[in-house]
Amino acid sequence: KSGSRTLNGKDDVIDGETIETGIAHNRGGGSMLASRIKLASQPSPCRDSIRTIAVTSGKGGVGKTTIATNLSMALARAGRRTLLLDADLGMANVDILLGIHPEFTLLDVINGQHRLQDIVVAGPDNVQVIPAASGRRELSTLGSSSCAGLVRALSEIGSDIDSLVVDTATGISDSITTFCRASHDVLVVTGEEPASLNDNAALVRQLYADYGITRFRLLANMVDNEHAAHQAYSAFNHSLEDLHEVTVSYAGFVPMDAAVRQAAMMHRPVIDSFPKSRAAMAILNLALRTTHWPRADTAGGHMQFFVERLIKQNNVEMEVKS
Repeated sequence: KSGSRTLNGKDDVIDGETIETGIAHNRGGGSMLASRIKLASQPSPCRDSIRTIAVTSGKGGVGKTTIATNLSMALARAGRRTLLLDADLGMANVDILLGIHPEFTLLDVINGQHRLQDIVVAGPDNVQVIPAASGRRELSTLGSSSCAGLVRALSEIGSDIDSLVVDTATGISDSITTFCRASHDVLVVTGEEPASLNDNAALVRQLYADYGITRFRLLANMVDNEHAAHQAYSAFNHSLEDLHEVTVSYAGFVPMDAAVRQAAMMHRPVIDSFPKSRAAMAILNLALRTTHWPRADTAGGHMQFFVERLIKQNNVEMEVKS
């Protein structure tokens, strides 16, 4: 269509199917948490190699948390020191999918009983996990300033990691927008059905309209094949063609695979329990591609203290902005 551009990158092959990567269309034509977290006034410098990925979706049931947990493990297996934040604050499931049993969660941080770094637990393949608590209203209703305090606390432990993966909640909330604004890459997980595509398009529209986020990556999950994934991506872009400043890049697809459900029933990630399955191979390829995604100078939004701490070498005091 007029005013668009397409960038074609390398191809990945999974079980004889080709996934085209690097495609992008640019339509160019509770302050309680913030107050209780103790922070150092002079953050130490960190390397500029840290990548932050917010995994999100406007539709439930599309496998968002499965992607976030397995992507984190895949990054760790590739040698990246990876931190996984369960930011689905009211309906946390990361600990279940990883088979871990944390003693403390973000609720203990909110209540002022522990610091953020005190609740980090080790998951499979040495993935570091910040667990949330499921079914707790205190977490599900966190305001933007409290989420900003959490993001700033994350910046204090960022020097020990190479990759930060954030499993956000589903839909639109203060926590979703805060973490998406603070991340390099916003990975939108979608199914191929119209309801999923429509809900995710609505998510992108709101993140752009309200917060100026313009860069997104779309991952088609639980689809039959490459052709179905490209059809979903094409339909998604068509629905957003009036947003001339928004860029949605194709992140690939993860095929429908019974091994994913089997792994979930075992409380284990699919790349661990069924490493040769098609879904596992697709996620391992996704992790490899993320390390080669072009890096923007800033994150998608305006959480500048988070950007500076995670991707720039600096030694200045950072402010919490909400």
